[in-house]
Amino acid sequence: MEQRLNSDNYHIRGRLILAALGALCFSMIALQVTAGNTAAFDHTVDYAVYGLRSGFTEAVLIPITYMGNAATIVTVIAVLVLIPRSRLRIGVPAAVTGTVVLIFYKCLKAGFARERPDEALRLITQGGFSFPSGHSMNGIVCYGMIIFLVRRSCRSRRAADITTALLTLLILLIGFSRIFVGVHYVTDVLGGWSMGLCCLMLATVVMDRLVYPRYPGLLAEPGTKEMQTQETQMRG
Repeated sequence: MEQRLNSDNYHIRGRLILAALGALCFSMIALQVTAGNTAAFDHTVDYAVYGLRSGFTEAVLIPITYMGNAATIVTVIAVLVLIPRSRLRIGVPAAVTGTVVLIFYKCLKAGFARERPDEALRLITQGGFSFPSGHSMNGIVCYGMIIFLVRRSCRSRRAADITTALLTLLILLIGFSRIFVGVHYVTDVLGGWSMGLCCLMLATVVMDRLVYPRYPGLLAEPGTKEMQTQETQMRG
């Protein structure tokens, strides 16, 4: 157990550096967006993505874009909370992280108040402001947190690797789909990913430095005496 809780093994410093880099990238993108210097870049990339539209790609990417919706992510987390085996180890931490990030990106959007691309370019209806992309930020934080929690608690390396690969692909496709359906500029997605990475890294550090040392039973196998004791302590 001590080895699992060792901060060196979990590369705390490296994650803090990644968080700082994510915040720095977001700040640089935000400055350029605010100054109106991204139009040429946005136009070039966005229209290249629009050129990929076809019946097949729309049938694939439009459903994927909704995987970053707050409602979809809430549903996924709710299922994880309801299942006893994943409730405390995955569901609850993911729910807390998702709630904090949802409030945060709503504040960011209101602060920048960037208008979305022209409605004539959109394949779906979407309200609200554009920067940063909430779906992209939601995706990397919430699905990334699930990856982290699964890799911490799952004893099957194969299952953890498959989960990691599938959710990483989903994170990337959600961001790409937001450009594809015409509701975000590429800089919105890059901004969402950058700030999302920052939030995700900080959340994992909190888990490793504050939560797991206090509740080490969260790393125990479901159904074991250690896990049952932990559940009792947390409910009390």
